[in-house]
Amino acid sequence: MNQSTTPETDETARLEKLRLQLSADIETMQQKETSLREYEQKLRQLVEQASVGQSAQNANQQYVSSGREALDTEWEKYERAHALLEAARRSLTDDRLALKDREEKVMIREQEVARRESWLKGREQQLTAKAETEAIAAAAPKPKTFFSRNLLSIVSNNKNQ
Repeated sequence: MNQSTTPETDETARLEKLRLQLSADIETMQQKETSLREYEQKLRQLVEQASVGQSAQNANQQYVSSGREALDTEWEKYERAHALLEAARRSLTDDRLALKDREEKVMIREQEVARRESWLKGREQQLTAKAETEAIAAAAPKPKTFFSRNLLSIVSNNKNQ
């Protein structure tokens, strides 16, 4: 019985390790998301400053145009980072669903094994009780039957004659 529980114990340990790894990945993704939101906020402030700066465009035309290009470049970086984050989030969700499905299958398997073990234990008890009954019956002396007593008396009468 130990051999059948060892692979399931290993599987449970492996699933627990995967669950911890997924939890760590979720935390990392949340930190990245927070960082990206801060970055987005900074970009929005730059956009506001650039729009305010456009009213002062006459004063420094060269500065505003180079600032706009830098802003566009930063905005593209943000959009790429956001797309990567979304792809990673979808992948993590898929992994989480797969892990949940796997855990459910393991739980069902554990219930089946427990049911089989209880049935096997009951069957072993029945067989043990039956073997004990048979051993007691075999150990007890058998009473002589009427036929065997008559046969013995006939045999003894023949010897006496």
